[in-house]
Amino acid sequence: MIKVVAALIKRNDSYLIARRAPHKDHPGKWEFPGGKIMPGETPEKALERELFEEFGIRAIIGKHIMTCHHDYETFQIELMAYEVSDFRGLLKRTDHDKIAWVKREDLENYDLSEADIEIVRTLGS
Repeated sequence: MIKVVAALIKRNDSYLIARRAPHKDHPGKWEFPGGKIMPGETPEKALERELFEEFGIRAIIGKHIMTCHHDYETFQIELMAYEVSDFRGLLKRTDHDKIAWVKREDLENYDLSEADIEIVRTLGS
């Protein structure tokens, strides 16, 4: 099982999501920013690292929101979602071809990765 972290970055009434680039697994799928936890990392440190590597931002990781498990065809993930209370820096894209700020009620209109759909359901409750 692959351990993965996701950032719930909220500005005003919108969440940051990013679309996976054509050269990545599951190209074209939208997701909350984040990535894999490396051996020896805490989820919070992994999320700080991933946000810097993929978006060039320094984030303040907040509380743990939820954990879900998802079985894809060839692998399984444990996805841990954390609130990001603030960040410094200008957003850039390295692993994604698009980013968007989307209101909670509009997230379901995006072609989200299956595991991220569970996060959206939690945000709505």
